[in-house]
Amino acid sequence: MKKICLSLVLICLLPHLPAPAAAQTLQPDAFTFMRLKYSSGKFSYGFRLRFQMWDSWEVDYPTAEENFISVFEEVTRLPVNDQAIAISLTDPQLFDCSFAYILEVGFMQLAQPEADSLREWCLRGGFLMIDDFHGSAQWENFLTEFGRVFPDRQPVRLQPDHPVFHCYFDFNRAPPPVPGLAPIIRGTTYEYDGVEPQCWGYFDDNNRLMVLVNFNVDIGDSWEHSADPKYPKQYSLVGHRLGINYVIYAMTH
Repeated sequence: MKKICLSLVLICLLPHLPAPAAAQTLQPDAFTFMRLKYSSGKFSYGFRLRFQMWDSWEVDYPTAEENFISVFEEVTRLPVNDQAIAISLTDPQLFDCSFAYILEVGFMQLAQPEADSLREWCLRGGFLMIDDFHGSAQWENFLTEFGRVFPDRQPVRLQPDHPVFHCYFDFNRAPPPVPGLAPIIRGTTYEYDGVEPQCWGYFDDNNRLMVLVNFNVDIGDSWEHSADPKYPKQYSLVGHRLGINYVIYAMTH
């Protein structure tokens, strides 16, 4: 069922693409999907109590990235490492990859060494995709914690004409709605008071987008639940397309 549903995603994605290049042999510099672990989150204890082994950085892991990698590789024909990795913010291996994914930042709490390492990685050319946090309270926690990372920078609201929304697929909203599975089951498309999907960014001194902040959306769920009949296919398609754009942008900037 999982492979069938992912094939449907690919069928809907591929007609909108230029003719793919010939398949490439994977190289050591192939794209690697890297998820970041952080040491503490206000919600992590709830996950441990409920699931006994989950922490908040682990939400959707590893099914979300496995599904996304499968689609990304098939659609773009770019060399991809089929194995995603998850490392801590202070792991030296962080500097071996240029793209990273982190989520549940509405509950995240960073130790200063983690914030320092993340800042250095971003300023040295890394591209961070932030996902899956919702509502005003989580936004305030995010601003507080990222104030440790970039005390001298503020997030800037991204407009639909930014190149990240046009480097592979074209979007006229920044970002379009991509709800999580839980609100859909409840009959809505948002969580808490996070009604409006938003995209924000942190830029370096050369105006390079270092951190892409997806707020009031849950792109990870759109990847994880590609094979779930309870999750509408149109949202999964949008989530995969956004993810492809983000990775292509990260690889070319």
